[in-house]
Amino acid sequence: MWIRSAFLGFYGICAGSFIAASFLAFLSMVGIVPRLATTTKSAKYAMTYETCISIGGIFGSVVYIFNISLPFGVIFLIVYGLFGGIFVGCLIGALAEMLKSLPIFMNRMELKTGIAGIVYGIAFGKCIGCLLQFYG
Repeated sequence: MWIRSAFLGFYGICAGSFIAASFLAFLSMVGIVPRLATTTKSAKYAMTYETCISIGGIFGSVVYIFNISLPFGVIFLIVYGLFGGIFVGCLIGALAEMLKSLPIFMNRMELKTGIAGIVYGIAFGKCIGCLLQFYG
């Protein structure tokens, strides 16, 4: 019986490591961390950003797997949601930029001005959609 538990534990660690490595490879392929570091003029802290993303993923996995209750209150939940939303928004923006979907859309619609308004409109629409999904 203990051999089965040891095998399942080893399999779980290997599978989790594979998924984590795949996610970090995806983040590096999209280039979200270097892009944010250069945008904020803090490229010397890019390694720290990547370390914080890894630690956050590990911490979130431990909290989820072991069903740990974090008694930080509503303020922590708001801050967590804000930073999580910023991260997902930046990831979606970087993925869309990598796929070159916005420039193709601009060329097909023959838009020369108002590009910033379209980007803000997409962000606003995503925000409204999330609010409707969670509170509607």
